[in-house]
Amino acid sequence: MVQAFQTTSDLQKESGRLTKEFQIEKSTASLEETMLAGVKSNVAFQATLQVRNRVVQAYTDIMNMQV
Repeated sequence: MVQAFQTTSDLQKESGRLTKEFQIEKSTASLEETMLAGVKSNVAFQATLQVRNRVVQAYTDIMNMQV
């Protein structure tokens, strides 16, 4: 789980870096590269968010079980 968070964080940082670099006039980052990094970042974030939601739901279900 920690590795998934780290990967998502790295993808978001890379997307932010490319976005800033693309905004500079003499940029080396292409539009396609920047957009692809943004999409990868978004997909990773959404996947991580869904996993977190499922873990929280499972924890809630277990806590509500009667013994």
